[in-house]
Amino acid sequence: MKKILMILFLLPLFIMCGDIDRDNALDPKNPNSKIDQLILVELFVNDSSGFDYCQHALEAIENIKSRNDYSDEICVLEYHVENTGWNDQYSLEECKSRYHEYVPLPTERGIPDAFFNGLINRVQGASPENIEHRYLSALEDLRNKESLFRFEAEKNVTGESFSLDVKIARLGGYGINDLELQVVVFEDIGTLGHRYVVRKIFHEQAIDSMNQGDVKSFSFSETLAEINNMDAVYAIVFVYDQDETSREVFQTAVF
Repeated sequence: MKKILMILFLLPLFIMCGDIDRDNALDPKNPNSKIDQLILVELFVNDSSGFDYCQHALEAIENIKSRNDYSDEICVLEYHVENTGWNDQYSLEECKSRYHEYVPLPTERGIPDAFFNGLINRVQGASPENIEHRYLSALEDLRNKESLFRFEAEKNVTGESFSLDVKIARLGGYGINDLELQVVVFEDIGTLGHRYVVRKIFHEQAIDSMNQGDVKSFSFSETLAEINNMDAVYAIVFVYDQDETSREVFQTAVF
């Protein structure tokens, strides 16, 4: 089976930007160009029965994502992390490594742990009484913001082979330095608590600088042998600050 999915976020293609009016709000060469920002939610959990509070966290974020007022505003990644004494069939060593990178001190770790557009907006722990309210409070502060980045991507799924060709454009009237581009693959397994299960984290790509109007291209590929259903595989692409204390996410897209 071969499935090629092209999702274009720009009405004109990037390669045609030289042929369109500079007042187009979607044109990277327009110094006034901008786009609505999507919010990235990164949730670290364990699927074992001994971590019931992780289930509360998963239910809460999936409930929020399913709401009409949030369905098109947030992207979710569920990183399953192995923990001593508890198994999780969806855990990945790279998920654990990512969590330890986000939270270097062992004394400050504890799942569930959720991050909203980076490390500054963090909600740790969960209870059935208040976790959804806590997540909504974190999300409310990030809504209705604009971004100076746009993504375009072509996804190709053939058997167990997955590839993604990504273009990122810098909008607005000024440049920026010290960025990282990240691609994470997730599978929608279709059961509660398993709608956004991380299956692959590609190595991040450093972007030293992007001037206004720049477009940069990247390619990612991998064989995904453990996937249950390749038709339910998606990629989230995001760009963020290299600052280790904030890791502020500037834009996110799902393909």
